[in-house]
Amino acid sequence: MLSRRLWYLAAVAGCVVFYIFYQAWFAWVALLGVLGFPWLSLLLSLPGMVTFRVKAEGPAWVQRGEYAEIALLGGSRWPVPPFRGQLRLERKLTGEHWTHRYSVQLSTAHCGAIRAIPEKLWVFDYLGLFRIRVRRAEGLQTIVRPEPVPVPNLPNLEQFLARRWRPKPGGGFAENHEMRQYRPGDNLNQVHWKLTAKTGDLIIREAMEPERERLLVTLDLKGSPEELDRKLGRLLWLGRFLLEKELPFEICALTGGGAECHAIAREQELVKALDTLLCCAPAGEGTMLEQTIHASWHYHIGGEPDEA
Repeated sequence: MLSRRLWYLAAVAGCVVFYIFYQAWFAWVALLGVLGFPWLSLLLSLPGMVTFRVKAEGPAWVQRGEYAEIALLGGSRWPVPPFRGQLRLERKLTGEHWTHRYSVQLSTAHCGAIRAIPEKLWVFDYLGLFRIRVRRAEGLQTIVRPEPVPVPNLPNLEQFLARRWRPKPGGGFAENHEMRQYRPGDNLNQVHWKLTAKTGDLIIREAMEPERERLLVTLDLKGSPEELDRKLGRLLWLGRFLLEKELPFEICALTGGGAECHAIAREQELVKALDTLLCCAPAGEGTMLEQTIHASWHYHIGGEPDEA
């Protein structure tokens, strides 16, 4: 902007000198035109400047190590005028801060949520001589998800497979069923009509679901970026392993805001829990191992490279 103003002042000075030494009508018209042109530019630019908005554009999530870029994009109902601004980036898991002008290639070497906040935003007229501050700006959060890291030497999980069955609340579809006599309040859609005809009594085909013990996975959300990558990668791998065995489990992680717990029964719930942890602040003192935990199976994830 300063350079454009200097060029404009140089043009005005040239027209003034030209008018002084060559006092003709076109010299006067040239001087008036140079003096009035910025105001015409401002008048034409004002609708676009007033309706101008900025947002940070980029992916919602990427895998660790993939290429990702966040850029400032401007928009308006009118022809887009020039603007200036910067992006303030913050990695929530480690507390790192840094700034970039207009666009930045994200560092995805480590997992975590990166918040991009547009700031110091100015929009200019088409000549670049006048500016006003941009009030409407939209930030962005990009989550860098971990790669699965295998967990060695897991205890035998056969004992936690379903041993008992219980009626499924609300009924519905199930792989296993139990036959029993009708009780008041039962849904007539569950009546087994063939057995009812044979026995002479109303027989209900009741859906059953497995009754499992509580499985718990814990971790402390603290350590170096490399340790956090291993912890969250192991959590992803172990979660998928348990879900493949059809073993629902719970995740309890110590974060900067206290214990964060999630019940996991499907892949989508595991991904959502991981994304939530990636957006948390790191934990301070203490560990989940100090908590009073009641579970039939408890695995605590550490960040050491040779964890067993």
